[in-house]
Amino acid sequence: MAYRVRITDSALLDAEEYVHFIGHLKNEPKAAVRWLRGLIAAISSLEKSPLRCPLIPEAEEFPFELRHLIYHSHRIIFRADELSKTVTVFRIYHGSRREIG
Repeated sequence: MAYRVRITDSALLDAEEYVHFIGHLKNEPKAAVRWLRGLIAAISSLEKSPLRCPLIPEAEEFPFELRHLIYHSHRIIFRADELSKTVTVFRIYHGSRREIG
């Protein structure tokens, strides 16, 4: 059974900020579009098997399981709820970022 994927406003803002960074600050609009398309495909892949992704290293700091999917230099941070068959994407962090918040 497929999972329903929900993306929070925070995760959408993370993606928007990186697209802006690539497209405008780095002046690579085509690269920004490619990155975003790939991100959407990566997130969509969570519909089929989100539990394939490992728990985040910081897992013990949270009251529920958080997993991550690596997409290029980013970590897609999400929770997979097996009962409701829902994946909630909370954040999309650049790999160099040290803490989740």
